[in-house]
Amino acid sequence: MTCDVQMLLSDGTEQQAYGRLLQSLSQVEWRLFLLSDHPRGRVSHGSSVIDELFAFQMLTGRICDTCHQLSVSTQPSYILTLPLPATSSSQHPQTTHVVNVDECLRQFSATERLDTAHCDRCARNRIIVNKGCDDGRRNCMEVGNSEIFRKTTHVARASCQRRSMLRYCPPYLVIQLMRFDAHSKRTCRVAVPRRLLLGNDVVMGDDDDAGDYELVALCCHVDGHVISGGHYVACATADRVTWYEFDDVTVTRVNIDAQLQSERLQRNVYLLFYRQRVIATL
Repeated sequence: MTCDVQMLLSDGTEQQAYGRLLQSLSQVEWRLFLLSDHPRGRVSHGSSVIDELFAFQMLTGRICDTCHQLSVSTQPSYILTLPLPATSSSQHPQTTHVVNVDECLRQFSATERLDTAHCDRCARNRIIVNKGCDDGRRNCMEVGNSEIFRKTTHVARASCQRRSMLRYCPPYLVIQLMRFDAHSKRTCRVAVPRRLLLGNDVVMGDDDDAGDYELVALCCHVDGHVISGGHYVACATADRVTWYEFDDVTVTRVNIDAQLQSERLQRNVYLLFYRQRVIATL
């Protein structure tokens, strides 16, 4: 199986043994998460309200270009952090190009090549087999009276392919746009859609309706170029019709469609809150 096929991480339509195994692993890990209190490691009788409303599963797969080993990690998450495309660099803050949130999603789930990745399998210099394991070596096994060494070239740096996907779409999806780096804030324009569809190139194995979201709130970081400065302005709706802007102690009714088209919002929007349409219509 080629790396390109493997990096699909099974979009729910491929019936390969690899895809079924990955989904089974994902399901087991998710059930364990729902049965435990992860922050403190205590076992509880069920998930919390926060877990039920906001938690989803992040799957990240890596394939080493040298040994072709596939490693997959699964972890629960509450905020989906999306990178801004490279064309929207902070070096060109006045660019007129508008990036859509859908573009950020596709970049997040695209296969990424890492040229300085670390592969445990490639970096292993030798396997030691020694009777008795007197020196406490971890890779020690008893095989007669012999020592077996596997001589390989130590690989300090290796290239690999990496891809991330989501599973178990939450009722409420929180998205954070990566506007801040180590130096300043990126003020590129980002178009925010009222309706957001997560396709099977972003979500693995869930029903199509699970990835259908509508915007219910957003937060902008204004008047500041670093995250520790400026202040936050929020817009939200309770009935999916009437929207209000919350700016410190001031609450103003706003036309959300006009706000989403404004340059001020597009250059400063930072957090997005989406609700599943399937639960919104119940």
